[in-house]
Amino acid sequence: MNKKTNTLIFMLVATIVNIVLLCLFFGIGLIIINVIASFFPESGLVPALMILVFLAAIVLGFFAYSKLVKWAIDKFNLEEKMDPIFSSGRKGRGKTE
Repeated sequence: MNKKTNTLIFMLVATIVNIVLLCLFFGIGLIIINVIASFFPESGLVPALMILVFLAAIVLGFFAYSKLVKWAIDKFNLEEKMDPIFSSGRKGRGKTE
């Protein structure tokens, strides 16, 4: 396998992990909302808490994903096994030594 294939596989797996993390945090948030709503059954907080949980799940998922990706790249030395995802195409231009 070449570097581009390794990069593609890594990005696909990382995207799946990111979606799983997002669903996990959202599910935990829904469980917390359910517990809170059981203590205050007639409260109108549930819609506001849903929005808060959704936003928190996105932020926590992104934070956990970025930490996990950095850890995996450092742990398995993936920088030398993958190509950069976004390259300018101008190699060596604009660099000063």
